[in-house]
Amino acid sequence: MSAGSATNLIARLEKELRELWSPPTDPSAIPMSRVCTMNIEVVASSHELLERYTPVIDEVTSFIPSRVILASMEPDSAGDEITGSATAVCSIEGGRNICSERITLRATGNACARSASAIEAFLVPEIPTALVWLGRVHVDDPVFQDLANDAHRIILDSMYTSLASLLHVVSWARTQANAPEISDMAWTRLASWQEMTARFFDNADTRHLASKITKVTLRQASEAGARLGPEPALLLGWLATRLEWKTSRLGGKIRFKRPDGGTVQIELGSVPLPPGIAPQTLAAVILEAEADGATMTGSIERELGSGAGSGQEDATHDADVMVWKLKASSCPPLEQRVRLGANKAAKWLERTLHRPKHDPAFDESVAFAEHIVQDGLTV
Repeated sequence: MSAGSATNLIARLEKELRELWSPPTDPSAIPMSRVCTMNIEVVASSHELLERYTPVIDEVTSFIPSRVILASMEPDSAGDEITGSATAVCSIEGGRNICSERITLRATGNACARSASAIEAFLVPEIPTALVWLGRVHVDDPVFQDLANDAHRIILDSMYTSLASLLHVVSWARTQANAPEISDMAWTRLASWQEMTARFFDNADTRHLASKITKVTLRQASEAGARLGPEPALLLGWLATRLEWKTSRLGGKIRFKRPDGGTVQIELGSVPLPPGIAPQTLAAVILEAEADGATMTGSIERELGSGAGSGQEDATHDADVMVWKLKASSCPPLEQRVRLGANKAAKWLERTLHRPKHDPAFDESVAFAEHIVQDGLTV
């Protein structure tokens, strides 16, 4: 694709954007109000993936008005060109159309190498930019590097890419001056697990046992022998860093030590993967603790795929429930069931965009996960 062709495309799409905001000729039409609080760049490895993700972005922009640039890159496809379109995505609020702008680009063949400049041409200046990268990411990819330089934050979903992708991007960011903040939607999904885990120690009778955990069992939805997935690895990193555990090696095996010198046994396992559930999804966490004759076992088990057939309007295979149980020698057993609701990508992306850009607990958990995955842990 020549520079002239790219310039013509950009000029045409900018003209289409201007025409979107021309006064309506029909006096009865609902007025359109253009609102833009951030730029959202979405890069996908195929046009089909981008089309599937477009409704996700449209739902997010109904809550976070933005200029969205959706781009697919297919370097192995025939035709060295970049094509595109522009439209408004609106929601009715207070009798007015509150509208975001959506620009869709498709790059094929060698034109992919120049797609970053086309994407950047549409950024609204002086507002934050979030780069959402769908699929595996390579930090030496020139398109990723160019877009990352202008982004305030980079959002991945390591459950649908890989834990390795997340660790590589975080490691790369540490070496960059003025590096963007890194976020992971898998970390956002763990918020419920973190809250429910902390509740094991809310009671005064069990609070002191947080520092006396003897065993942690983690299970993920995968085949036996699969590598430890992002959600279990990040939750283990969160537990370890919050409770100040350290790692050591003995006989070629990794060991986890509490600050008081006690050893924490880590047991990893798998459960069957139901249809519609992401591979390596966290399925269960069980904590066991003991001190001075007091014992506690706390478990959280996710009933994967239990949403289908529940009769709920928004029920899907991944609209499941978590079963929380606490058995302690100092109090009667407790059990609660918590319905998570539909596990929708738009919900996780919106929540990730609303969270603070910098999360020290995330950084520490990633660093711990980076340390332990060097051992190639499998379930």
